[in-house]
Amino acid sequence: MRSYKIAGVSSTSYKITKKYYETTSARSHIRQRSRYQQAAAALRYRLRGWLPTDRNAQILDLGCGTGELLFFLEQMGYRDLHGVDLCQEELQEARVFTGAQLACAHILDYLRQVNGAFKCIIGLNILEHLSKDEVLQVFQEVSRVLVPQGRFIVMVPNAISPLASITRHWDYTHEWAFTPNNFEQLAALSGFTSNIEVRECGPVPHGFKSAIRVALWKAIKLIIHAYLLIEVADSKGGVYTMDMLVRLQKKARKADAG
Repeated sequence: MRSYKIAGVSSTSYKITKKYYETTSARSHIRQRSRYQQAAAALRYRLRGWLPTDRNAQILDLGCGTGELLFFLEQMGYRDLHGVDLCQEELQEARVFTGAQLACAHILDYLRQVNGAFKCIIGLNILEHLSKDEVLQVFQEVSRVLVPQGRFIVMVPNAISPLASITRHWDYTHEWAFTPNNFEQLAALSGFTSNIEVRECGPVPHGFKSAIRVALWKAIKLIIHAYLLIEVADSKGGVYTMDMLVRLQKKARKADAG
């Protein structure tokens, strides 16, 4: 697969993305199975109920990075796994812990060249690196290669969070932060249903300390909720964590819908 300069993104951002392991992820990545298992436990909680029940389902990870999501999916018993990332070094790290089929390419380039029948496509922390035009193109290509009623799951910076500017500007290559309304707009233009589910990326309960964090977050969330109701009489969806998860579903075929 060829890779190319990302349209609408500065050459500096492209250089960072192409060498994302060296410039960014190497500072936090640890090549230990225990760290991958820890990430898998969090993903199991956050993606609960959203993944296909068929373990033979074809699943694609957009911007797979060092492979934590693919490792988790293998642990869950999924067998037909694919990943794509622009950074070759990250893919080398991913291959240590996953046997998924991996490609080094820009995600749009990859999507345009495949004609798969994916039941689920996942993009965690990738859409914010793209221009608005590219995001819409990704949605349209994802819709094309998904089976009818297939799922598109993404994690993005949440513009409604009071601390949205942290995730929006933390990475020099970030172009955008999202609101739930953005996904309703994109869904209408790319063949997805209007039934969009949004989920928080807050503390994950796994012990005493994390349970305290969960309880404190719920209290903070009530304050944010009240503030919005007072100012604009609208809770804006009730999801206020700095990142949010979004699940979309491709429309059924007309024959199936009928």
